[in-house]
Amino acid sequence: MRDSRMASSRLPYRAAEGGAILVVALLLLLVLTLLALAAMNMSFNQERMAGNARNVNTAFQAAEAGLRDGEQWLINRTARPDPCVGAPCAVYDRAGLPDLTVEAPDLRFLEDTWWTTNGRIFGEESGTPAIPGVARAPDSVIENYAFVPDSLTVGAGPPTGRDFYKITARGTGGVAAAQAVVESTFTRRY
Repeated sequence: MRDSRMASSRLPYRAAEGGAILVVALLLLLVLTLLALAAMNMSFNQERMAGNARNVNTAFQAAEAGLRDGEQWLINRTARPDPCVGAPCAVYDRAGLPDLTVEAPDLRFLEDTWWTTNGRIFGEESGTPAIPGVARAPDSVIENYAFVPDSLTVGAGPPTGRDFYKITARGTGGVAAAQAVVESTFTRRY
């Protein structure tokens, strides 16, 4: 038989020991929960960064497509287009863009309404299909910069030379806030 004194003397130690294990286990669960929440937060932030990078890349590609569309428009002309200053205009005079008071405007910071009024919409004349995954079709603006003659001879008919154009295009990504603006200088002999 067991000694009842021995069993009763061990009982208080076992009760104290069982409570300490419970507290340690709860603390470990709390630490594991915090680690899991931190890992989920990092994963969520990485997913958002990847989405933003995709939107910026899409906006850049859309702006490039708008730029190439403007260049193709100039290539398709059989005669030199006349520059004008009133919107809508196919080719703007160098210093005559409407609603702007500075000589060399920075078109990146202009509002959507300005681009809608003054820009050419991507594929509007060529019938090029829309770009999938963008919030809005790219716009482009063509400015006539200068005519540079090939020679200094005068009086032998119209001078031959090259026309220089500045093409500015704006594209958006999957959301309208992701925008990219690209520019190129394009030359053409008519």
